[in-house]
Amino acid sequence: MVTGFQLRHEIIKPRSIVSGVIWSALDSAVGQALTLAIYMIMARLLSPQILGIVATGALALEFCRAVLIESIAIAVQARPDPKDEDYTASFWLIAGLSLFAALALFASSGAIERFSGLSDLAIVLKGFCIVVAVQGLSRTHEAWLTRNQLFRSLAIRSISSISVGGAVGIALAIQGYGVLALVGQLVSTSLISLVSLWVLTPWRPRLRVSRQAVIDLLSYARYVALTGITNFANANSDLIFVTWYTGAAGAGFYSLAKRLVNAVSTVIGNALNRVFFATIAGLQHDREASRSTLVDFVKYTSLLTAPLFAGIAALAPDLVVGFFGSKWGEAAPLLAIMSITGFLTTIGLYNHSVILAFGKPHWQTWLTLIYAVSNIAIFILAAPFGLVAIAVGYVARALLLYPLSAGASMRILALGIRPYAAALMPALAGSAVMACAVVAASVTMPATSPWLRLAALVLLGSSVYLAVVMAVARPAVLRIWQEVLSRVRRSSKT
Repeated sequence: MVTGFQLRHEIIKPRSIVSGVIWSALDSAVGQALTLAIYMIMARLLSPQILGIVATGALALEFCRAVLIESIAIAVQARPDPKDEDYTASFWLIAGLSLFAALALFASSGAIERFSGLSDLAIVLKGFCIVVAVQGLSRTHEAWLTRNQLFRSLAIRSISSISVGGAVGIALAIQGYGVLALVGQLVSTSLISLVSLWVLTPWRPRLRVSRQAVIDLLSYARYVALTGITNFANANSDLIFVTWYTGAAGAGFYSLAKRLVNAVSTVIGNALNRVFFATIAGLQHDREASRSTLVDFVKYTSLLTAPLFAGIAALAPDLVVGFFGSKWGEAAPLLAIMSITGFLTTIGLYNHSVILAFGKPHWQTWLTLIYAVSNIAIFILAAPFGLVAIAVGYVARALLLYPLSAGASMRILALGIRPYAAALMPALAGSAVMACAVVAASVTMPATSPWLRLAALVLLGSSVYLAVVMAVARPAVLRIWQEVLSRVRRSSKT
């Protein structure tokens, strides 16, 4: 039997990091591309009200995942050298907690529907009970693959499960099943993911569980769980207020805009962060290497993500109407505003990873508690004024409080503010110039085909951004290009 510590007896090499980045990025890029394509089809087939109901029901699913499942999974991934007994303890803890959560959610689904006033919400929650239980049986396997940087297997899992689940959801939507189409999609995706992970992971849980391993994991996970609660409030309290004040339709518009922003964040931010977390966890005793790793990841991630989010903000009306149809037009201003938070999320993930990898989970708990309290306070004030006010409040809070998490990671690594700011400046400067050019061109552009207009604006924005960053950060751009070419050459020889 292969164990985690047997595969991690060597120091992580640069080539393995590059390979991990490529497979992890492929996993998220292809997975999110498929997810967005499926979501676009479902949005055209279903109404904003239906998507709003399911988005509201998904809050319960996200709470179970963030608090119960992720707390244990992160605890085992954060260990310097996790043993087989650690993974076994993680598996049985997560499986037990997930089953308990699924039963509790099933029993309370009717009461939640009556309290919210959203019809069909109980059906959605009962379907999501299956997803919670299934995720509990597969999350430790995913953690094992991530910790050992076997991102190829994770990519295969994602692509296969999303494809099958999407096909099921689209078929049900065409047949007129409404909310059940989206529930069926998520249930099918989780089941295929479970089977794929068990097939692709050589590790298997044992029946005998180490009491000490359970105690160690719970000791660490309690901080992560508290962080998960506050993170949940921080990330989802806006949708709760939107649903309460504007109903299912408003939740549909808001969730579409937020989902698009989060999708882009996941494609690059989460993909690179999985590699960053695995790398930084192995460098805990080398602060200089850790500082260099953080600065490099921030620099190259910002070069990739800043123009994407600036472009989304500038092209929001064209993107929403072109891909989702005119019935979703109210989501365009929300998308433009919320794209700012997408960039902060991608680079902010690294701060979270540094705090966890260096054994400071209680720091993250306090940070997310501050975020959650400030979010709720802002939304209480903004919600009565509508969707746009809530979106503005969400962005304002993110901008004002981001220095707290960045400052925490820099303090842990003894990193000065100058190197961190210098890593961000080329991307921010290029993105600002690009956004101004795209907005000016969109106003003056003569009437033409929507798709031709969108293509022309994207080409203009890409050209302007590349010209600016080549002028102010040519070495960084060339290094990215050389890394890609080097990997392509190695792949062609094998």
